[in-house]
This record gives sequence, C-alpha cells and structure tokens, in this order.
Amino acid sequence: MKLTVNDIRQLWEKGQAELVAGKEGLAHTVEVYDMMEQPDIKPWLRKDMLLITTGYAIRNDKEKLLDLIRNLHEADAAALAIKTRFFGEFPKEALKLADELHFPLFFLNNALGFMETVYPVMTAIVKANNGIEMQDCCQIGQSEKRELDRTFYFALVQGKMKEEKEAQVRAHSLCWPKVPVRWMEIRPLYTKKGWGGQNKERMEEKAESFFQKQQLPYIKLSFPEKTTILFCEPKYILPFKKALKERLEKLEEAAHTELCMLISDSIGRYLDMPKAAGQLSALSRIAGNVSVEEKVLWREEMQYEELLLEIAKLPQVKLYVEERLYCLKEYDREHGTKLIETLEMMMRNGGSKKQTAEKLYLHRNTMLYRVKKIEEILKCDMRDFKTLQELEFLCRVKAYFSESEEG
Repeated sequence: MKLTVNDIRQLWEKGQAELVAGKEGLAHTVEVYDMMEQPDIKPWLRKDMLLITTGYAIRNDKEKLLDLIRNLHEADAAALAIKTRFFGEFPKEALKLADELHFPLFFLNNALGFMETVYPVMTAIVKANNGIEMQDCCQIGQSEKRELDRTFYFALVQGKMKEEKEAQVRAHSLCWPKVPVRWMEIRPLYTKKGWGGQNKERMEEKAESFFQKQQLPYIKLSFPEKTTILFCEPKYILPFKKALKERLEKLEEAAHTELCMLISDSIGRYLDMPKAAGQLSALSRIAGNVSVEEKVLWREEMQYEELLLEIAKLPQVKLYVEERLYCLKEYDREHGTKLIETLEMMMRNGGSKKQTAEKLYLHRNTMLYRVKKIEEILKCDMRDFKTLQELEFLCRVKAYFSESEEG
C-alpha cells in the first residue's frame, strides 16, 4: 500500500502538527522517516523521506533553513516537519520557498513530545509496507501507544518499578513529560459512576487543547471513571492556576456534567507516583464536600481539609461530635425544624447571620430565632469566638464522616 504525505497529515489531525506550506506536494510518497539534529544533513537525505526535526541545529539561521528545504526537494524527499520554538519568528521566506517548490512543510506542536508525533508515522510506514489500510494503521498505532502508556502508568502507581533511572528511560521512550510533573485527575463532581461516550471525548479534546496552548508537555490516559493527565510543572504557577480554573467551565459544557479537577503536589521522581496517588485519593473524597466550594483542588491548598478527613476517621472524634450535637438533632427530629442545617450553613459562612439568612432564604427574625434556639439547646453563646471555633470544627468534621468510612 502506498503511503503519502496527505496520509501523514491525516495522522496528525489531532494537534500533533499543522501543514503550513507546500500543499501541492501532498501526493508525495513516504517510505521512510528520519530524525536528525545537525547543521549539514545533505549527505543523508534520500528519496521519499519524511524529515522530523526540532530545528535546533539551524536555529535563527534563515539561510541554513532555506538550504535545508532546497536540499530536501532536490533529493526528492517527501516532506519536512519542524518545531518552531527555537526560531523566534519563523522566516516567511521559508514558507514561500516551500510553496514554490510544492514541498510540504509542517509545524510540529511544541507542547508535544516526539513519541506522540513519531510513533503513528513509524507504525504507518511499517503497516503500509505490509499492505494494511491507512485507517486500520492509525487505529493500531494509537491503540498500541495507549496500551504501553497504561502499562507504564500502573507499574508506577502500584510501585512495581524500583529504580528511578529505569523509570526515566521508560518515560523517555514513551515521550512522557520529564519530572518535575503534576498529576491531575478530571472526574464528575457528584457521581461515583463513570461517564463516557462523545461527551467525555469532547471534554478530553478540550483538556488536551488547553495544555497544547499552554505549551506544556503532557500525557493523557483515559479511564471509565476519570481522565488522568500528567503534565510538566508550569514555570509560572499562579497564572496557570487561573487559566485552568477558567477552562473548567468549557470542559463542563462539553461533558454535560459538573466536574472537578484534582491536582497533586509537584512530583520530583517517577517513583513518587504512589504518594501522589494517595494525595488524589484524598482529594477525591474532599471534592463535592459541602464545606468545599472549589472545583479545582490543588493538594497544597487542601491540606487542612485532608487533615479533617483523617481526623474524622477517629472513633473518639465521631463520638464527641455525635454527643455534642445529639440534642440539636433530636430537637429537629421531634419538631420538624432545621436547626442542624442552619448551624452548618452558618459555620460555612464564618458565623455570619446575615449571609446565612440569605443563603437559606430566611427572614431576619426567623434567623435570629433559630440562633437563639441553637444556643439554648447547646447551652452556648455563639457570640463567643471559642464557641464558634468549636462549632465550626464540629460541622466541618461531621461532613467527612461518610467519606472517612468509605476511605
């Protein structure tokens, strides 16, 4: 089966590369690919070759770039795929020359590793030589890559890899992002069941688009109950956090459900993945809690909630909370009131009666009556700071009882 540059263009349609010039040469045959990083590669150029390069060896040298395109054309090569990050502004003369020579020129996605770009091409060439149709070839290549990624992922998370160097070599071979990295999970906010189909696929495409625009190397793994993304530590973390929070709304629109994003601490070694997995497990039990309004949960910002989650597991803490609030709970049961709900909302609003009344749609007098009744039943003064601290602790820990039992 004949493999063409147009077939390669279709392989790269999911963001790996973009054809920017030379579209008249899409019918060129591709029989081999090569990756070279040196100033003079003319002696190694050959017919029907797709050259893939970072362009580092000819960075900011317009004449060498133009010579490379001419030499490829003279050698009857198939196409050139190049990264632009080392060029500043890519020379317009190179685009013009490629168009004049009808020589296809691709810009590689700077945010992706070579594995995401090269592996489909490598597989396509092998399968083409064995007469496998292009559509089947693409599916086989992507499927094999996903399986390799998942195998490596589980080996790391389950602690099966014992040497960091071995993990680094394996990560490099799969073009995973280099450490330090962050581990993010995207999940439905309120349901424990998986979500899938086209909505999930669209959400994942938008998530990948975000990391590509941020020019952050990443790897995505899709599971029924979650989408996992491992990405390089951003250089400027605060602007990144803001951008990620803004992106969540678009992901929810695509998924047609409320989502949460759980992000681990920075991971300095691949062998620290089990520790990060524990962090995300805790965050998954914190997400959606009534006392947590955030949907994007960074582990370093949620350590107090994580501490409450652990405290809620202690039998003596649960006994203390239940005994302290028992009379209030019984009063609600006997009289059909909502004093527990009022107390919990008040504690989530820092003890503010005004904000609590607004959230519960209560008249001011009704709110004051409920507060007085709570004070009477619990035998406390809610104007006292220490009392407010104790009640807030009781309500915050109580919210984690069911989660701590699951954990």
